[in-house]
Amino acid sequence: MGATDPSSGGFELRAGREGLPRLWGRRGFWQVKLRWAVAPLMIFGVVVAKALGFEFRATPILLIAIASPLYNGAFAWAFGRQKGKAEPALDRLLTQLEVLADYALMFLLIYFTGGTSSPLVVFFLFHVIIGGIQFRPPTAYQFAALAAAGLWALFLAESAGWLPNEPVTFRGQPVHVLDRPIYGASFLLVFTATLFITAAMVTAIMRRFRARVGDLAEATAELARLNEQLNSLYAMLTAVGAERRLEPILNTVTSELAAVMAVDGVAVKLLSEDGETLRYVGTFGLPEALGSETVLRVDQSPLSRRALEGETLVHGRVGKGDTFQLQEELSRLGIQSAVLAPLTIQERVIGTLSLYSRQADHFVEGDADFIRLAAELVAIAIEDAQANEAIETLVEDRTQFMLEMAHNLRAPLSASLSLLELLKDGELAGPEQQAEYVGRIEARLRSLHQTIGEVLTIARARDWSREIPDVVVSLSDLARYTEQTFGEAAAQKGLRFQVVAPEDLPSVDSGADLLQQVMDNLVSNAIKYTPAGGQVEVSFARTGPNEIQIMVEDSGIGIPPEEQRKLFGEFFRASNAKKLTSDGTGLGLALVNQTVERHRGRIHLASEEGQGTTVVVYLPIRQADLVTT
Repeated sequence: MGATDPSSGGFELRAGREGLPRLWGRRGFWQVKLRWAVAPLMIFGVVVAKALGFEFRATPILLIAIASPLYNGAFAWAFGRQKGKAEPALDRLLTQLEVLADYALMFLLIYFTGGTSSPLVVFFLFHVIIGGIQFRPPTAYQFAALAAAGLWALFLAESAGWLPNEPVTFRGQPVHVLDRPIYGASFLLVFTATLFITAAMVTAIMRRFRARVGDLAEATAELARLNEQLNSLYAMLTAVGAERRLEPILNTVTSELAAVMAVDGVAVKLLSEDGETLRYVGTFGLPEALGSETVLRVDQSPLSRRALEGETLVHGRVGKGDTFQLQEELSRLGIQSAVLAPLTIQERVIGTLSLYSRQADHFVEGDADFIRLAAELVAIAIEDAQANEAIETLVEDRTQFMLEMAHNLRAPLSASLSLLELLKDGELAGPEQQAEYVGRIEARLRSLHQTIGEVLTIARARDWSREIPDVVVSLSDLARYTEQTFGEAAAQKGLRFQVVAPEDLPSVDSGADLLQQVMDNLVSNAIKYTPAGGQVEVSFARTGPNEIQIMVEDSGIGIPPEEQRKLFGEFFRASNAKKLTSDGTGLGLALVNQTVERHRGRIHLASEEGQGTTVVVYLPIRQADLVTT
């Protein structure tokens, strides 16, 4: 019977693990509780009916009343043994037996109280109503059909004389319909219709009610989900406000997103300055191999490219043939769903936020909006952390610069003062020794003068508020200057020196002597750190419609790989350069870098220790010389 399916929904917002309703407890339990009142009510009814003048056989009815608590006790014992357990098959069997027992009792009670003319037939309406409320919609119709079929069977059996009649009289007057079969049939027809109309009404009401309850349950779940998301955003905002470093912020953000979205992995990737690659900067739930060394090429990942264009992408079923980079790695991890959102700050995309789930179609409607909002927050956090780290680095660099500058200024001064003390005290024997010491003092003071000049030049180059003077520099002239200035020095050291420059080189806008200083530093370093027999080559070329390239290439001592990233810092000299010569301030390449930046150009260095160094400077062409392509 449909009424006995314990997996059906009951009168509740949501079924328990057993699938049984919570309003009355498990279905069989509430019927057991209700049934304990049946016997007292039956006995009370017999007494009242006798007192009012009704005459009928009371003994069968009292026996039925006694039977009710007996079989109810058996059901109570059976359900008691099942308390706390979830066994749908046994629940279904017990509930079926309960229904059969109740209907058997009802039909016996109706038979001994006048048959189909018994006033107790109306109690079948309660079964129909309860069936519609407590069980699935078809159950009410099943209860109505069972009651109607039983009553018609009883009516026909009594009318045909198959069952002896159990009349009920009231003060000597019989109360039955067997002597008027048409009336009895009409009554049963009306009552049958009443049963099915009641079933239809209760079913319709409960269907709407369950739909409203379902909507309420969904709204409640959605509200809870939104609350979790808001709590997650609050936790991320707290982390952004309390922490100044990027790594702890990303750890908090990725873990919070993984928890609130119930995903298996979260990744934050930042776009490189040239816009060609994405690098992992923060992950949660993903292998350590997907760390900062993992780089994704944007031109090989259409989805990443679309995300970088500002689109939030939801991918419900990641599989073979998809356009994900690292597809093999995602497949190995069992990733089925993914979301990619752009990290946007003031309409500028700096990277992507990715969420991964092993469940197909994990992300639901509305998740994309939340993830987009979270991505904007993550972008702000990254920008803020990077700004804080840049400030801290700047303060540290400034402190280190001041210490190194003080050291570099104090050393030649201290040495010069010591030599002057010797001269003043007359401890030097003869003019020749005095001239030697004066020469040493002069060399130190010239080194000091050079250091101060380079520091001032770097300071002026860093002042972006001062425009570069409008001086047009011919690159052909700069090439001739470089060849004339360093050709003799290279030849004296035994180096092959060459300057290559085409005749049709365009001009650049620059300040007076700024590009000459760049060439002086780059070429003098190349000659200084290239042993005799090596070569130094300087080349000028146009690399595009808007840009020229100056390349200085040598076969010198090179630079250790671990030191190359520090090479453009103030006062830094490579360890092998210090071993070769103590001459040098460590400011030359810093000055070159600052000057190139002031020209809105860029610089690239490639070196291999013992093999040589190549420095390439890219500068924008003078506006009047631009060629439209």
